[in-house]
Amino acid sequence: MAPAKSPSSCPSPGGRGAGLPVKWAGPAGSVALAALAVALAQGAAAQSFMYVCTIGGHTITGQVPPQECKNADVRELNPDGTLHRLIPAPLTPEQRRQRQKEEEERILEEEAQRAQARKDRSLIETYSSVEEIESARRRAITGRQTLIDRADARIAQYAKERKRLDEEAEFYVGRQMPAKLKESFKTNQALTEQQQKTRADALAEIGRINEKFDADRKRFEEIVHKSQEDMEARRRAEQEARER
Repeated sequence: MAPAKSPSSCPSPGGRGAGLPVKWAGPAGSVALAALAVALAQGAAAQSFMYVCTIGGHTITGQVPPQECKNADVRELNPDGTLHRLIPAPLTPEQRRQRQKEEEERILEEEAQRAQARKDRSLIETYSSVEEIESARRRAITGRQTLIDRADARIAQYAKERKRLDEEAEFYVGRQMPAKLKESFKTNQALTEQQQKTRADALAEIGRINEKFDADRKRFEEIVHKSQEDMEARRRAEQEARER
């Protein structure tokens, strides 16, 4: 009786896996061999891409991206001719500058949106109604209005003193005015100008306060309106969901 044959060592296709024992004999071996062949064929096909680009109306192809396509879009095609992916052409210096500019603008826009979101949260946390905004406006203006009223009173006072100095100066028409009287005129003028500046600065500050509170009120009303619209949209959606 002949001795049983040991499983043969058959190298795998392409030389890889040489020496691995595989039982090829019999129906089971045939099935295994067929399955291996199919798997290897599928693996090879999966890697068989075609690279195509178009330059000056001419189509250039290759098993690897052609050197002629280095400055053009390259289409990587599957074995069946369908598009696997598009390899974009390298950016020109001008395109890189434009891309960088767009990226910087995007970053600035996102930061502006985050800053606006922070301001909106602060606004909603600070005020609960338009009435509160107007109350805060009045409080902020009150101090500046006090400065204006005080400056107006002092300007009126200096005007009376100026009138008295003018009357006193009439005695020296055609003569040398005393140094003390001259100094009094200078002092009166300086004090008047000082209070006029105080008044102008306070008025300008009131203008800035009004601008700020006008903007706060406008934005507050926009936020409230948007919130109401969102709530109404959710209510309608919930009602439609219940009715379905």
